[in-house]
Amino acid sequence: MECEIKLALDTASVNQIRKLPLLRPQGSPRPVEREHVDRYFDTADFTLWQHGFALRVRSEGTRHVQTLKGGGTVVAGLHRRVELEAEVSSEDPDRELFARQLKEALPALAKKFNAHDAALEPVFANKVKRAAWLLDLADGVQVECALDTGELQRGDRAVPVRELELELKQGDPARLYDLARQVHEAVPVRIENVSKAERGYALAGSVAPRAVKATAVALKRKASMGEALAGILRNCLEQMQANEQGVLAGEVESLHQMRVGLRRLRAAMAMVKDMVQLPEALAADVEWLAGELGDARNWDVFIESLLPGLPVPDEHKPALARVEVAAREQAERHRACVRAAVGSPRYTGLMLGLGAWIAGEGWRAEGPPASALERKVGKTAPVLVRHAAARVRKRARGVDLQHPETLHRVRIAAKKERYAREFFEALSHGKKELRRHAMLTGMQDELGLLNDGVVARELVGQLRERVPQELALLCFIEGVLAARALAALPRAGKQVRRKLRARAPF
Repeated sequence: MECEIKLALDTASVNQIRKLPLLRPQGSPRPVEREHVDRYFDTADFTLWQHGFALRVRSEGTRHVQTLKGGGTVVAGLHRRVELEAEVSSEDPDRELFARQLKEALPALAKKFNAHDAALEPVFANKVKRAAWLLDLADGVQVECALDTGELQRGDRAVPVRELELELKQGDPARLYDLARQVHEAVPVRIENVSKAERGYALAGSVAPRAVKATAVALKRKASMGEALAGILRNCLEQMQANEQGVLAGEVESLHQMRVGLRRLRAAMAMVKDMVQLPEALAADVEWLAGELGDARNWDVFIESLLPGLPVPDEHKPALARVEVAAREQAERHRACVRAAVGSPRYTGLMLGLGAWIAGEGWRAEGPPASALERKVGKTAPVLVRHAAARVRKRARGVDLQHPETLHRVRIAAKKERYAREFFEALSHGKKELRRHAMLTGMQDELGLLNDGVVARELVGQLRERVPQELALLCFIEGVLAARALAALPRAGKQVRRKLRARAPF
């Protein structure tokens, strides 16, 4: 299983990395420099890639190595993938070897895919110069550093390659994060969550950024709560980073899903706050990113959900169009802020910091409270879920419709309980628990509409400064929002009292 962190560089960073004492200690051997060409092959409809794998033949002089790689995970830049390789006689794939590799890596596909006779075609080529060297760290940790410069080519199209790969050959993966963080502090870099294969397939037109929703958390009942927490947090980071490319491409739904991933991570840490807390610097950066994503998402909801449903008379439609233009300008300004944030050194530092804290089980340094994380998750999870449900019940009993913010607090508590149930879903499959989850989801949606209305009124206030000439229409919108809230409050209060005041099952 390959274990590496990829760091993307700009032109100036390449030269700085070459001379960085951190990676080139005094007396260390000179890097071995080679040129190689990686040719990637697949069927015409990209069958292998659709199953998450890539077939590559690397040619270096007269030596050729065939590799089938894929699967695994990417968390905070740390790639763990299946990698099967062997030498072959030419730059074309060896069909017999491919059949054996496919059977080992993807047995289900191998059964229905004739690897011997498959019509494999070249997809793209990766032509790079690689400088590689071994770095020996303390405690027997050994890392292979590889600096790649070149380009990916398909026909007459090409994209540059400038990457530093840090591959763990021996030792603790947490040390790999520590090394990457030190590199980032010395030379600002960017985590490269996208493999060269994915970039090449994108060049071939088979990959486009898409929104990625949360996946189920895989847990074992006999695992410790610490191991379970690490799995939960890795799952949250996976969702966030799977949406990076979509966010950078301006995809609205990708931004929403990245925000959901971060919200889940914050909920997980809130769930265990009595046991462990994030280091202060990481917690501050998490809140910074949450603010950037939240501001952008609020404007997207305003444009997509609120404006289209307004009962505006025909004679005011031109004014509404001008308000929408101003709102879209605000939305794009905030999306640009998110893109800048995700591309910033601060974001890279946050992802590497979280990855290092999770991989190194940073909670072990927290002292006695963190010892609760040594208990079995099968015993701890029900307690955490019951605590989350108790908070919902307490806030539901304190609802006062004269103070709508009390409903918002119920909504936040209900969302945290729902996330807690999802985190531990692998440990509980009872019908009562499923009904509770469904009810929480429905309540969150209903109370969310009320909250969207509150946020929308704040955004309308901002639009007064952008389009003061449309004051009459903006006042009308505020009136509609106020009337909707007034009509929705009694039902929401009744639903909260009826559904959320009772004790809940795990």
